Amino acid sequence: MEAATRDFHLLGSTGAVRAGYHVHDWSASPLGPPDRWSPALRNAVSLILESEFPMYLAWGPHLALLYNAAFIPLLDGTHPASLGRPLAQVWPDRWPGLKPLVERALAGHATYGEDVPSPIDRNGKPYNAWFTLAYSPVRDDAGTVRGMLCVTSETTQRVQLERRHAVQLQVVDSLRRLHHPSDIIEGSCTLLGKHLELERACYVETDEEDGSFEVMHDWARDAGAPLIGRRARLDDFGPQALALLRTGSPLAVRDATADPRLPARGERYAAAGARAILVVPKVRRGQLVAALVGYSTQTRDWDEEAQRLATDIAERSWEALDRVRAEQALRDAVARQTTLLDMNEFRLEVSDLLRRLNDPAQIFVQTGAMLGRFLQASRVLYGDYDADKQLVTFHSNYTDGIVAELNGTFPAALFGVANFSTLSLGTWVSSDLQRDPRTSGPDVWPNYAALQIRSAVVVPLNRNGALTSCLFINDNLPRVWSADIVRLIEDVAERAWSAVERVRAEDALRLADRRKDEFLAMLAHELRNPLAPISAAAQLLNLGPPDNVRVERTSAIIARQVAHMTGLIDDLLDVSRVTRGLVVLTREEVDLRRVIGDAVEQVRPLIEARRHQLALHLSTEPAIVEGDPKRLVQVLANLLNNAAKYTHEGGRLSIWMGITPEQVLVTVSDNGIGISAELLPTVFDLFSQAERTPDRSQGGLGLGLALVKSLVELHGGMVTAASDGRNLGSEFTIRLPRLHSATAPAGGTAAAGPAAPGAARGLSLMLVDDNVDAAMTLGLLLESGGHHVAVMHHPGEALERAAQAHYDAFLLDIGLPGMNGYELARRLRKVPGCSEATLVAITGYGQQSDQASAAYAGFDSYFVKPVDPAGLFALLDRVAAR
Repeated sequence: MEAATRDFHLLGSTGAVRAGYHVHDWSASPLGPPDRWSPALRNAVSLILESEFPMYLAWGPHLALLYNAAFIPLLDGTHPASLGRPLAQVWPDRWPGLKPLVERALAGHATYGEDVPSPIDRNGKPYNAWFTLAYSPVRDDAGTVRGMLCVTSETTQRVQLERRHAVQLQVVDSLRRLHHPSDIIEGSCTLLGKHLELERACYVETDEEDGSFEVMHDWARDAGAPLIGRRARLDDFGPQALALLRTGSPLAVRDATADPRLPARGERYAAAGARAILVVPKVRRGQLVAALVGYSTQTRDWDEEAQRLATDIAERSWEALDRVRAEQALRDAVARQTTLLDMNEFRLEVSDLLRRLNDPAQIFVQTGAMLGRFLQASRVLYGDYDADKQLVTFHSNYTDGIVAELNGTFPAALFGVANFSTLSLGTWVSSDLQRDPRTSGPDVWPNYAALQIRSAVVVPLNRNGALTSCLFINDNLPRVWSADIVRLIEDVAERAWSAVERVRAEDALRLADRRKDEFLAMLAHELRNPLAPISAAAQLLNLGPPDNVRVERTSAIIARQVAHMTGLIDDLLDVSRVTRGLVVLTREEVDLRRVIGDAVEQVRPLIEARRHQLALHLSTEPAIVEGDPKRLVQVLANLLNNAAKYTHEGGRLSIWMGITPEQVLVTVSDNGIGISAELLPTVFDLFSQAERTPDRSQGGLGLGLALVKSLVELHGGMVTAASDGRNLGSEFTIRLPRLHSATAPAGGTAAAGPAAPGAARGLSLMLVDDNVDAAMTLGLLLESGGHHVAVMHHPGEALERAAQAHYDAFLLDIGLPGMNGYELARRLRKVPGCSEATLVAITGYGQQSDQASAAYAGFDSYFVKPVDPAGLFALLDRVAAR
């Protein structure tokens, strides 16, 4: 054996490993003695022995291990026994993870592993190291893979540095987003425990004066008895450990039961599960004020890297704590400056502002902004609460520019429905929602956290015992709301709501007054219309000898117009009785199919006169409700009458009935002029009218829908209106309780018309009025005065006739179909031969603004119906005398 090894060139040079190869007993190795090694193996061994990098070979079917001197420190003290042994025997614990890499190299594929962790013994102590490993196949001269070469490069320092930087960044990022000392303390314990893989981490604060410390927060890997609130003596650490901590240096205890720096009471730590302890102190002005403590239940060598990591976490935690405490101190100082005098001055400013504001939205916006700035709050909101739908809608949002705006509608469950229910008892206050048992639950607190709400005051507005609105003030940090601050918030909220209610009441009064004026103007117009033909007919009866035909025709006119006026007055009285609660319903079981039939018969003459098509879609089963049959017919006849009146001739009307277990539904629809979006919300109001335009030709007081709504509600039902807009038709739906509920009384609507008497001599006149009776009576009156009268009912016809013949004067109604009298006057002035004709306005609209509009359109004279015959004949006399 010795002779053979002397001839082996590997062993011809010096070196501990080479010497080891000389004296090693190769008989137990599957490789055999070196003189029998193949040239490929000899070359490979020569290669690794000449290298300064840690390398090893795994050769042959048994993967015998051969290595160089640089690799010996990585063998955990098993050199030289590992030389020549199979790889699986040298590293039995690592072999399962190593085997796939070795097999891949033996299959002819190089592999590479970067920063692979590997625990090793270094200086007699366990050490966590990282390596970059390169595995390559080793071939013989024929190209066959005989073994594997592993080149090793330790990367421990770089990996530790990168990990340290990553942890530092994570610590900084985590703590930067925290704004309360308790959150920072909790975060630092969690970071320390997780990054060092501890069983428990604690934050303690010390009191050097009484020689004690208290656990302020603790983190545990597994569930265990909490340590928060526990107090102990500083002497429990022992004088040596305390002296070290007071210098600001970490205390690392591998084994509490054997560390000479700890007193005998160190056994108590071990018994409590703290076998290995790491303490990072915080020292201020030479005194120990706090510490971050981590421990493990097993002995542990706290290497330099672990201590450096713990120190980084602790120091950044101290910095964050100092920052937030300084910020809190600044807020406290500001709060202390907010004296009662400041609050009273603020109340005066709010009152002064509210006196100047007349817009409810601006009241909320500006008082919210004032309150937010004064209190330096994160957010101020006014919200409306819908108890039925469990929704809260926030608006008039003020923020400090840090937190996000919160306008919109949210489910009450997001904030905890129980919290809204308690608002009926008064103002709701929380200084820290994360720790408040009302909001700290897992189903509520995350919602507040996502909305950056940490503390809050909610002032409710309760009306009739129910929550309707609230003033919501919150901060994104914990905050103590003093009693004075809460009273101030309540005071501002009450003043703002009182101002809003005052403004809304004033607006409602102004609106009611305006609607009353509009209604009275319309009433005057509608009453003048039937008076005009009546007055003219009376004048006709007084002219000349009796004429049976003339008497018969004028009597019919008077009768029709009296009936129309009676209908108007009946509507007025009906609405008055209903709104004052004087209507008594005759209740009985009624089949709505019969009611619909009676209503259709009542309105059929109007439907047929306007050549409408009426489609009925009724239920085949009885639609029984409890109600007053007469009033129910009145309701449906009113809706059907409106549909017929406000649909152009030849239109389509429809009545549809539907039955549910609880209700009977009746829908009256048409394809008529529709309802504008502006009018739709108030279409059932008593004095609510669409814009009064001069071209309205259907007449009526607009009381019908108000009457319908009141009567339907008296029957326990409801009525709704829908329309896609002007000229897109309308749809009215009545809902009545089925079997034992009520409906509505019946009523009608009316028409309108203009007329007047006159006196003139020999003039050629054109009279334009869409009211046939009014036009005929005024025409007869003018003819009786010796004038030639052409009666037209449509503006288009009037323009055509004016272009064909000469007329001395034109008497025009203002409310004409298709084109109002103002526009007709302007066009007539442009017709050849008509520019010098006299234009006379004859209308039921008599306000100054109406007369000004007529003058602007080119009218020479203006008469309000019923026309004064003497005044009109006097005017025509002056025209004839020109």
